[in-house]
Amino acid sequence: MSESGFGDFEYERKFFVRELPAVAASDPTPALIVQAYLFSADGYAVRVRVQGPGPADLHATPGELVEALGEESIGTMTAKGPAVGGTRYEAERELDPMVAGQIVRRAEHVVAKVRYSAWLGEDGWIIDRFLGANTPLVLSEVERGGPVVDLAIPAFCVTEVSEDDRFRNEYLAHHPFGGWADEYRRELDALGPTFVDTLGRNQFEGT
Repeated sequence: MSESGFGDFEYERKFFVRELPAVAASDPTPALIVQAYLFSADGYAVRVRVQGPGPADLHATPGELVEALGEESIGTMTAKGPAVGGTRYEAERELDPMVAGQIVRRAEHVVAKVRYSAWLGEDGWIIDRFLGANTPLVLSEVERGGPVVDLAIPAFCVTEVSEDDRFRNEYLAHHPFGGWADEYRRELDALGPTFVDTLGRNQFEGT
């Protein structure tokens, strides 16, 4: 099932963040996520994930991070379909964490990140700080049980990337952000921020 717990679909909106916001420090138990993409094409993907308590050493390799999770980890396998209008098919099933960990350690295309959670207004938000080759990427997401409409958007959300395939984890597994971060920043400076305007009324913090 999806991370929001509402069956085999996820409803989310995703935003680019320039640096880890202060609200992330309010999460006393951030989670480490290390996930491998076994297949990815045309918006479809198969992902194996290992997740557990956040690590002390954020500079470890993905294999070392998986090993550090140990017995406290959770393993899952997820099949994803293409995203349309903030909605994406996502069927998630549990895996033995040892098996999931061994798959991730042997995979070629891996993403590692630390996930912080915070309740802001009426929504629960997650903030992902990416590690390794995807440093210094930070993304924030909000999920609901249905389409994410009339959203109150925090000030730390610089621009919306819900419909930008470059910020999907399966793309980042093959094309790490560290290799095109400067190019993206120049693009953002030139074009300015954009937000999806077909999902009700966006409300911006401080306006």
